[in-house]
Amino acid sequence: MNYLYLYFFTLIITFSIIGYGFILSKIINKNLLRYNLGYIGLLGLLCLVIISYTTIYFTKHGYIHNIILHAFGIFSFIFHIKERKLNIDVVKLVILFSVLFCGLLVIRNHDDFNYYHFTYSLGLTENKLFLGLGNFQHGYKHHSSIFFLNSITFLPFIKYFLFHSISWITLVFINYIILDFVLKNNNLKKFDFNLIFYITVLLFINYKFFRIGSHGTDISGQLILLILLPFIYSSLKQNKINSDLDMVILLITYVVTLKAFFILNFIFLFAYVFFFKIKKLLNYILNTKTILISFLTIALLSSINISYTGCVIYPIKQTCFFDKFSWTIKKQQVEHLSQWYEVWAKSGAGPNYGADNLNEYIKNFNWVSNWYKRYFEYKGLETIGGILLLFILMFAIYYNKNRKPPKKNEKKIIVILYLLTLALLFEWFINRPTLRYGGYYLLCFTFFIPFSYFLSFRKIKFEKIKKYTTSLIIISFLLFNFKNISRIMTESEIVKEHNFPLFYAPIQTFKTIKLKNNVEVYIPNDTPKAQGCWVTKTPCVNGAANIGTKKKYGFTIFYNEN
Repeated sequence: MNYLYLYFFTLIITFSIIGYGFILSKIINKNLLRYNLGYIGLLGLLCLVIISYTTIYFTKHGYIHNIILHAFGIFSFIFHIKERKLNIDVVKLVILFSVLFCGLLVIRNHDDFNYYHFTYSLGLTENKLFLGLGNFQHGYKHHSSIFFLNSITFLPFIKYFLFHSISWITLVFINYIILDFVLKNNNLKKFDFNLIFYITVLLFINYKFFRIGSHGTDISGQLILLILLPFIYSSLKQNKINSDLDMVILLITYVVTLKAFFILNFIFLFAYVFFFKIKKLLNYILNTKTILISFLTIALLSSINISYTGCVIYPIKQTCFFDKFSWTIKKQQVEHLSQWYEVWAKSGAGPNYGADNLNEYIKNFNWVSNWYKRYFEYKGLETIGGILLLFILMFAIYYNKNRKPPKKNEKKIIVILYLLTLALLFEWFINRPTLRYGGYYLLCFTFFIPFSYFLSFRKIKFEKIKKYTTSLIIISFLLFNFKNISRIMTESEIVKEHNFPLFYAPIQTFKTIKLKNNVEVYIPNDTPKAQGCWVTKTPCVNGAANIGTKKKYGFTIFYNEN
């Protein structure tokens, strides 16, 4: 029954997400409806982020809220599928859903899951928004829209056991987008930059990011950005401004809600400046609802961040309202943690080690040698090595001495996109040089762009391209399932008292702490078998010393009394 619950509820939620994608497309620009179900699904995630950000101010994301929400989504899905006669596309999606289903089966999630991902999401299902939760512990300071999307998967029978599913659903949408492009005969015949880039991405992500339980909050954003670059390339090649620009802006807006630093990817919009007159661009932008939706999303994101920490972007102290809101985290703490996160990203601190002088460590490039030895020599070179092995495979399969001439504007587009990539890569290296913080997609761009461009000049017969590409796709899915089956077997050995196919989530006993104004918080009674909050009444905290409470405008406010 648990297998059926997982499959059925995830499929229903996926259809509902797509239904909201149709709604958002109609609101913004009906031309967005021409994109495939993968793109519509990503727009649906953005739409649901906007809705969940809004409703949490008024009500918790419990069963009633979520049933009503998804009922509308399913109705929209059915209506638009019938109206646009997309039955065959739905069949393709369900087949892909089923092929990748093994990836949804998780016993053991990543280390931060029980630390704050699960607790943050569960709290949204039990309470409407609190102000100042960030004063309790670090987990509540770190926001991602994926926690809000998790909370709307909370449904009867399946309960909280789909809190990891949004990353998997995103992976399904990404695979669908790539396959829809790659398997079209017209695209196969061209054998151009986009086709090669998409094939490379498909092979890379299904091998590298097969373990959904380790995705965290940022991998989904990196996957979306990986398929966005060739989309931008196609958009620029058309030499006209259309709904492609809307899609680019909307998808970057969505990934910003996953991790705030993804906002830097709006730099890719500068590529359009090199090909279109500013006046023409402004005229299009000012006459579309896309910018309005983007600003609305960023505004809601900022309000949620302020509600938890008193900062628009935590821990950037320049964005904090220290003297405006009583619940704002103290300035000294923000400054300390801002430095600490930079030190951690640059391998200056870990569970069993730490730099003697943090200020000196991050100054100039003092950190580079230690970062290289402790981090990049292991994870960075491993990732680059995997990319190079992938290139060797594709080079052996697709390389041909016969060349075809480049098409008009191709080189200029590639050069501009590559320069923008290098600018982002430099910023990443200077500020947060860890792959999880945007490094994966930037490394891929750095290698994939020149490789795809080089290979796109090869002349290959259509029959061979189709045969080779189909074989690689099949191999990709076989590897994805093989690695996930192996993972499940390993996880079952690590977690002895598991509840497979549902992930490990022990129900904990807890003690109640009563604060002022009849406000209660809960501290779990940890045991060796289950550390952290896990399934504990919320708000779950690790202590409430020096925390004051007050109620104002219908909200409960937590603040630091020191």
